[in-house]
Order: sequence, then C-alpha cells, then structure tokens
Amino acid sequence: MNRYVMVIVLLCGTILFVSGQQSRRDSLKTIFQDIQRSDSSRYEAGKQLVRLQLPVNPDSARAVSTLLLSLAKQVGNKSWEANAYKWIGITYAEQGHFPKAYEYFFSSHELFQALDDQSALVTSFNNLGTVFYEMGNYARAQDHLLQSLKMAETLNDDNAASRAYNNLGNIHSDLKNNEKALEYYQKSLRLKEKLGHKNRLPAAYNNIGVIHTELRHHELAVQQLEKSVAIAQELEDKRSMTRAFSNLGVEFLRNGNYGQAAHFLNKSVAIKTAIKDVDGLAYALVYRGKVFLELQQFTAARTDCLQAWEMAKTARALNLQKEACDCLRLSYEATGDFKNAYTYTQYYTRLKDSLFNKEKTQEITRAEMNYQFEKKQLADSIKYHQQQAAQQVAYERNLNKQHRKFYITLIVSLGVIGLLAFLYWKYRQHLKLEKVENQLLNSEIEFKKKDLTTLAVNISNNQEWAESLAVRLESLKAASGRKRQKELELLEAEIKNKIWVDRDSDDFYQKIDALSSAFYNKLNKRFKGLTKTDVRLCSFIKLDLNTKQIATLQNINPASVKMSRNRLRKKLNLSPEQDLTEFLRTF
Repeated sequence: MNRYVMVIVLLCGTILFVSGQQSRRDSLKTIFQDIQRSDSSRYEAGKQLVRLQLPVNPDSARAVSTLLLSLAKQVGNKSWEANAYKWIGITYAEQGHFPKAYEYFFSSHELFQALDDQSALVTSFNNLGTVFYEMGNYARAQDHLLQSLKMAETLNDDNAASRAYNNLGNIHSDLKNNEKALEYYQKSLRLKEKLGHKNRLPAAYNNIGVIHTELRHHELAVQQLEKSVAIAQELEDKRSMTRAFSNLGVEFLRNGNYGQAAHFLNKSVAIKTAIKDVDGLAYALVYRGKVFLELQQFTAARTDCLQAWEMAKTARALNLQKEACDCLRLSYEATGDFKNAYTYTQYYTRLKDSLFNKEKTQEITRAEMNYQFEKKQLADSIKYHQQQAAQQVAYERNLNKQHRKFYITLIVSLGVIGLLAFLYWKYRQHLKLEKVENQLLNSEIEFKKKDLTTLAVNISNNQEWAESLAVRLESLKAASGRKRQKELELLEAEIKNKIWVDRDSDDFYQKIDALSSAFYNKLNKRFKGLTKTDVRLCSFIKLDLNTKQIATLQNINPASVKMSRNRLRKKLNLSPEQDLTEFLRTF
C-alpha cells in the first residue's frame, strides 16, 4: 500500500513541477510577445524562455532564438544578435545537426570578435571546438578549445575552463590517449565541484567512468557511471541519465556481461527516443548493435547499426560513423553477405584513416605541446612582470622612505641649526649685556675706588695735619701777647676749613664696607676665622693703599700694619712666593 502512495505522491509532484514550469514558460512568452514592453525586458524574457525550452524541446527553443535574432537586428544591438546566433547554434548541436550548429556558432563568433567581448569569446571558442570535435575534426577542435582554455585562465573564468578541460578530454578519449583524457576530465570535475555546479556533475562523472572503461578499471568505471546516474535522476536530467546508461551498457559489454549491457542500452534507447536526443541515440544504437552481435542476433544488430549510421552521417559524426560501419561489417560477415561486408569495411577503413592518420596525430601532439609551451611562457611572463612590479613597488617604497628620512633629517637639522643660532644670538646678547654691565660696574668700582682712595688720602693727610697741629699747639704754649693771639686766629681759621678725621673716617668705612660686601662674602666663604679688621685690611690692599696710608686709616703705626699683613697671609694659606696683592685681585 505504501508503495502505491509513494508512486501517487511522486506522480503528483511531477505534475505540479511540470505545471509550474509550463506556467513560467507561459509568463515569459507573454512578456516576450508584448511589444508595449521595453526591448531589454522582452530580450531578457526571451533568453530565459530559450533556456527553459532547450532541455525539453530544442525546436521550440530555436523558434524563440530566431525571434530574438529578429529583435536584436531590429534594435541594432550587436551583442544581442551574437547571443541569438549562439542560442540557435546550441539548439542544432543538441539535436546532432553539427554543420548547422557550426554555421550559427561561426556567425556569433565573428560578431563577438568585432565587439572584442573577451568573456563571450571564451564560450564561442569552446562551442566551435565542440562542433569540430563532433564532426571528427580533432585538430581544429583542439585549436579552438586550447584558445578557449588560455583565455579562460587569463580571465580567471573557472566555468569556461571547466568546459574546455572536459571537451579536450573528449578529444583525447576518442584518440585513445586515455591517461591524458582522464587528466583533463579530473581537472574539469574539480572546477565543477569548486563552482558548485551540480547540474554538470553527471557529465563529469560519466566521462571519467568512460575512461576507466577504456583503462579496464571495471569497478571504478561502474562506480563513476552510477554516480552520474544517481545525480542525473536527482536533477531529473534525462539526457545525462541516458548517457550514463549507454556507457554502463558499453562497460558491461566489454566485460562480457551482455545481459546487463542490453538492459542499460535498452533503457538508454527508450528514453533518448522519447526526448529526441538524436546524437545520443546514435551512440546507444551502435553499442546495442554490438551487444546483439555478441548475442548473435545479427538482424537486430544490423537494424540498430544502420539507423545509427544514417544518424551519424546526417550529424557528420565521423567517429560514430566508423563504429556503425564496424558493426555493419561484422553483421554482414556473420550472415555471409560479403559484398555488403566489403562495402562497409571500405567505409570503416576510410573513416579510420581520416580520424587517426599519422599527420593528424602529430598535429594534435604538436598543438598540445605548443599550448603547454605558451602556457609556460605566459606563466613565466606573468611571474616576470609580477617580480618587476614588486621590485618597482619596493624601489619606490624605499625611495619614498629615503625621501621621508631626508626631509625629516633636513627639517630637524634646520630646527637644530635655528635653535643653535638663536641660542648663540642670545648668548652674544648676554655677553654684550654682561660686558656693558661689567663696564658700568667697573666704571662705578673705579670711580668708587678713586673716591675711596682720595678719601683715604684725605684722611691720611688730615691725620698728618692733626699731628702737625699738635706740634704747633705745643709751640703756642710758649708764645704770648699779640703773636700768640694772631697764631691762634690763624689756627682757628685753618681748623674750620678742615674736615674732622673722625667724621671722614666713619664715612670712609661705610663706603668701603658697602663697596666690598660681595668681596667680604667671598673671603668669608673661602676662609674661616677672618675678623672685620682682616677683611678691611684686604680691601685696603686691593685698593693699592700703601702701608703708611693703611696705618693712618687704622690709627696704628706702619710696623703694626706689616705684622697684620703677615698674620693675614697665614690665614689665607699663602706661600712665601705668592704676592698678597695679586692674590686678592683674583676675588
């Protein structure tokens, strides 16, 4: 019961899906046919409609593509026109009409070249290469595919590179270069997985499975082909599913399991006939014919191979023609029809020579070597330019760094020089000011020194005068009469004109103490135990007063001054050779 429920659910789901797809197609068709809409809206709707119809009905897709072409020419948009040609070419390629496909692909390619549309040219070269491959022109196919691959690698277009790798693998597969084919197929698969293109994985696994068949890796071949079937069924991709069925049939055929081979090939033929996959149908018929040969069902074998032969001729698929001729040759030989056997043997030989002559094989190898050489040159060139660019950038960075260092050093140097110049100027100004102040101070000191010296001399003179006055007073004691009176009057007048010694002395000591205060402080700091009399004596000596003058100022005899000088020398710790006056002038 559960099984029936599941079938009903799946059937309903399929109906809903088909209904949804039909609804979307109707919506796009309405937009595309609405001339009131903008040209770009109509073009986009038509393009999406082509993509929806292509897997299920290539004829309908071609009809819409033809209308797209008319719209593009009417608008004068060359890019739209080139794409319309491309879509028409794809519809013919899907049906196995490769000469027609080439015609439209070539028209598209010329327009893309005129537009210099590098991205579109990558796909265009790939399409042309695929058509040449299907028509058996492997050399031209490889030229176009390698060109597509080089451009894809330059543009970092992994999608286009994946297609080119796959199609190059097809060429080497047909030429029995199985290891090289496997290498290309695996590169293509890695890129598809990286891009997340699940819808393209069935074809990738299918191709790898085919190569393992050629390499007699039975388990690996079945494993890869079953992966292809599983993903195709999940995606409801009947075309890919039938391709994998065909190749499973071939794998079991080569391993002698004719029952399994017939099972898968029958399924492939039935579905391909239903979906009108002409190209794939010819392949399935050829190998089903070979299964019939092994089962000795020669009439059935001949029927399948004749049908495949006609399809392959229409499509100009030389490789399929060759396989069909081989099948027909063997079937006619088995039934004793040697005339027809000979005829198809000649066809087979000519086709084999056409496909695999030595010159073509060398051309393929040479093209492959040229591609590898050019790729290496390109890589070396890119690496060289990258190194040059990196060196240039490093040089410019270093130069900029040096310039920055130079300018910073220059600015700092100028700042330092400016600061030093300012400090030097301030220092010179200070020296000038100090010099002026010293000059003024020296002048003042000299003036005061002269004043004090004069004062000291006056005091000394007054003292001498006072001594002489005492002598005169003694003589007056002995005088009498008018002489005495007259002498007294003269003495009184002289005394009035003199400054008293005590008053001058007080004034002198006040001035000398004021002038010599800094000098006194220096002496007292450096030498302990100096008395006031000692520091005054130092001032007198510094003023260049002689012993007699100093004795008069201090009201002592000259001998006492000499003794005071000797005591002072000891207090100042002077050696006998040192001059006391010169020493005191250093303060």
